[in-house]
Amino acid sequence: MSSRYQTWIPISLIICGLLTLAGCGTPGTNGGGNTAGGGGGNGGGNATSNVRLYHLGSSSDIQGALFTSSGSFANLSPFTPPILPSSQISSMVIADKQFLYVPMSGFSSVAGYTIGSDNSLTQISGSPFSAAAGGDTAITDPAGRFLFVGGQSSSSISVYQISPTTGVLTPAPGSPFRSFNLGIAANLTVDGAGKFLYVGQGFSTSPVVAFSIDQTNGALTELSGSPFALGVSVLQGDPSGKILLGIADNTGTSGDKHISVFSINQTTGAPTAVAGSPFATVSVPFALAMQPGGSLVYASMADSNGITTALEGYKLDATSGALTSLTGSPFTAFPFANCQFEQTGAFAFCPSATGFSVLSVDSTSGGLTHLTPDLTTSNNFPFAVTD
Repeated sequence: MSSRYQTWIPISLIICGLLTLAGCGTPGTNGGGNTAGGGGGNGGGNATSNVRLYHLGSSSDIQGALFTSSGSFANLSPFTPPILPSSQISSMVIADKQFLYVPMSGFSSVAGYTIGSDNSLTQISGSPFSAAAGGDTAITDPAGRFLFVGGQSSSSISVYQISPTTGVLTPAPGSPFRSFNLGIAANLTVDGAGKFLYVGQGFSTSPVVAFSIDQTNGALTELSGSPFALGVSVLQGDPSGKILLGIADNTGTSGDKHISVFSINQTTGAPTAVAGSPFATVSVPFALAMQPGGSLVYASMADSNGITTALEGYKLDATSGALTSLTGSPFTAFPFANCQFEQTGAFAFCPSATGFSVLSVDSTSGGLTHLTPDLTTSNNFPFAVTD
């Protein structure tokens, strides 16, 4: 997954987990109830359980906050921020709402924490766990059974089985996995059925390497026909496991104003462009966020200078793969980069210049409402959320 610094300084390329799209962006409007695309009737009215947000602090620690059912943030109390051995962290991922994992490329390891019923973080026995050098992005399969770690400077993928009771990581047989076709494992995504792993290599001119996932132990086997020349490097699977979306890169400077959509062969895993793909966008997409269990897709967009300008929203037809622009899109009131959904899909958490903003999503129209007040933090990258 990709990330961006705040948009008034030059863009740098950072990679983070696809299923945990995270980064920094230009702040949205801080006025109460800022609404776009017809979502005003849903603003603040979505009932959900408390959502936990964890992010890297300014002192190599992990900070936390609670987004409550009242639509506002609260402190986690009591909460002791765990200290990481490095602040050079590019991603975090939460598995099955129970365990938080943080890859640390400089230490060739992955830190793991149990999320307590009081929202505390307790180091998992055996953490940090050894990983291949260069791994700085992590994702899990949809069921939270396996953890996959790759990175912008990694030519291999470390795979672990996740203990469902303790969170302990056990390397999958054969891990770390390498391929003659794999130069860097910059972007990882697992299809919605948890059967296949797709790996983007940082540039649209580099092919996508794809693997089948052993459903018992997580081991990877490269697919027949891999690598695939798809013209994309940032990938996102839909919840059904039948669709794969892609964009050129995560810098916003490619000039490519399209989102590509591929159907996934349920037997072979091979991706094939659907009718009408690639679909034209208004600006250049550099990050994708898909509503969990739904059909709404939001892309962070950039202008010709690579500056974040808006979110563009689309309805995905799960049968044909067609993308249809949402009413009110592009949502220029929300120039956010790399938002993350919590599991219900009712709220998207978006890094801003000063912390985090939360957008309420109208389940029918896809319209967005900016809930306030925002969470003010000294650092907001990387982060992960779970309800």
